[in-house]
Amino acid sequence: MLEQRKASNTTTSKIVLESLREQIINGTLQPQEKLVEAEIAQKFGLSRGPVREALRQLAVEGLVDYCPNKGCTVALLSPHDAYEVFFLRGSLEKLAIQKSNCRLSDYSLLIMEASIEEFRKAVLEGNTMKAVHADEIFHQQIIRSAQLDRLTKMWELLSPLNGAMFLSVQNANHFGQLNGDTETLQNAKCLEPNTPDSRTSRNGGAAVWTHQSLLEAIRSSDLQAACALLDQHYEETGRRVYRLSLMKEQSF
Repeated sequence: MLEQRKASNTTTSKIVLESLREQIINGTLQPQEKLVEAEIAQKFGLSRGPVREALRQLAVEGLVDYCPNKGCTVALLSPHDAYEVFFLRGSLEKLAIQKSNCRLSDYSLLIMEASIEEFRKAVLEGNTMKAVHADEIFHQQIIRSAQLDRLTKMWELLSPLNGAMFLSVQNANHFGQLNGDTETLQNAKCLEPNTPDSRTSRNGGAAVWTHQSLLEAIRSSDLQAACALLDQHYEETGRRVYRLSLMKEQSF
């Protein structure tokens, strides 16, 4: 009976976790918004135990901040936080691609190709969670190519923040477009040839193009090009998000 109760709590906690995570990543729950255990439990028709477990996991993932005597709030990632996560993920993936000498299995290449299509669909649908999931699968193939368990675990520690990074990019892009930022507008024009849809341009055409170019470089075993594209995808994006976020803060 005790084991059944524990299993039930784990299942309900997972439901709450996935729901809250999706609401945070999609922006339904805003940064610094207070998350009250009792209110969330009432909404889901649950006791507070599973909710507490879900909030603890979100805190581990970096999506929720916990303050003693004040409770939980949706995490507010600083421009420096965003840049740091982009820089570290990109650096780890460059190490992996260098270790594997830019040689991935045919199976990994097929997974990466399918994930790009899923990413494109998610962008057109405006579904951030699906885009995050597709992006994660794509980059997993790169990090696993090194066959170094500790390197993979270091990368996976940053993975929960990937959704928050997507939200940072979206917010920065929106601000950049509203303010006529030249670099943002140039990135928005990076459309893949077979998808002439203006919505892709506004919502992530540059990211789709970069993923496709990275896949082609890996297929060609072009290590130099692959590393350059990883720099473009991570470090340059992190730098631009950092710059635009600071501009946004200074405008208020």
